[in-house]
Amino acid sequence: MKNIYKVNDNKFKSIYISYNFTFETKKEEVPKNVITSLVLSKGCNKYKTSKEIEEYLSSLYGINFDINMEKIGDLYNIEFRLECVNKEFLPNKEDVLKPAIDFLYEIIYNPKIENNEFDSVIFEREKKLVLDKINKRKDEKLKYAVLKTEELLCNQEPFGTYIYGEVNDAENVKLEDIYIQYANLLEKSFVSIVISGNLNGYDDIEQYIDNVFKNELDKAIFNEELINISHKNIDFTTKIKEVKEKIQTNQAVITIGMRVENLEDNDFYALNVYNSILGGTPSSKLFQNVREKESLAYTARSRYYRFKGVFIIYAGIEEINYEKAKIVILKQIDEMKNGNISESELNSSKESLISDLLEWNDSKISLAKLAYTNAISGKSLTIEELIDNMKKVQLEDVAKVAKKIRIELIYLLGGEDSEK
Repeated sequence: MKNIYKVNDNKFKSIYISYNFTFETKKEEVPKNVITSLVLSKGCNKYKTSKEIEEYLSSLYGINFDINMEKIGDLYNIEFRLECVNKEFLPNKEDVLKPAIDFLYEIIYNPKIENNEFDSVIFEREKKLVLDKINKRKDEKLKYAVLKTEELLCNQEPFGTYIYGEVNDAENVKLEDIYIQYANLLEKSFVSIVISGNLNGYDDIEQYIDNVFKNELDKAIFNEELINISHKNIDFTTKIKEVKEKIQTNQAVITIGMRVENLEDNDFYALNVYNSILGGTPSSKLFQNVREKESLAYTARSRYYRFKGVFIIYAGIEEINYEKAKIVILKQIDEMKNGNISESELNSSKESLISDLLEWNDSKISLAKLAYTNAISGKSLTIEELIDNMKKVQLEDVAKVAKKIRIELIYLLGGEDSEK
């Protein structure tokens, strides 16, 4: 059924429901999106306050409900998510799944609006919460350094915007903006619903969801351009930009931002293995050389952003060791480009990735996320297929994608406390 994705596995006792709005956005609109979704989650016409929502969900054997925001490359996704127990495990086999689905409809499509305005008290409270989150970015230095690298590397692209937006944009959000943004959310998003977990006894659940959300799903036409929007042509630079930012901290952080040039679909598996060998595990080149061998960092890892074709390396160091750490990190990247990868490194990295994939089978949320990414990328991959394709990656495949990777940014987050 269109836009409804089901993953049934009876090893679980509970059921996870993920209702997604995926759309293009601009930097200045990000705080509007966040505040709008938070306001929606705090009250509707049927359940007017957070307390009423909590009491109702508690009466349904403690249904968990929250909102998640994430970047999918240059796309933005707002996820309304619920988790409830299968009726087979409840007294008198009471069905709480269908009431949970009805609740989602009320929260999203029957908001508390009067005269084209949302509740001003809720709006001001949630706006303050968003501003607090933006202002507290620097509290976790390692995480902040990675966020700053995303921004500097992709500063003209939606991916480079912090998930909650920027302070100035958030401060400028007005109550009337939320109503307009809500209308845009409904009109311009690709809507997808994923239901994952123990669905035994719910053979009609897709039809039920369709009946509840029918008019909204009929409008949610998938835009094929969404599949390619994060892989649009980007002007790569051959010049490496080096940025140093002063901040009060006991430990400095070095990051390196890299892009994949001429990214192709069939690079996906080799790039994941590349990341695992470079810095994805404790046996990786970065961890073993930067941390263990040279004792230059308390952590050294790399991260691959699948939907953006971006890698970010990050290491927590003492600022006095910046130049030496940079040399050692760059050497590991060169080693990868030159194909200096052992069979042992290849096999241990593949084993680690396969182990992670097998763990997905034990998580309703991971299975739901796979179904969602399949929907947004136009694929229908199973965990078994992912594992089989990962097993097929050879050294020459990793060396080939390594040559596509371009360093564009080296960033140091340091401060007075770390200076010698």
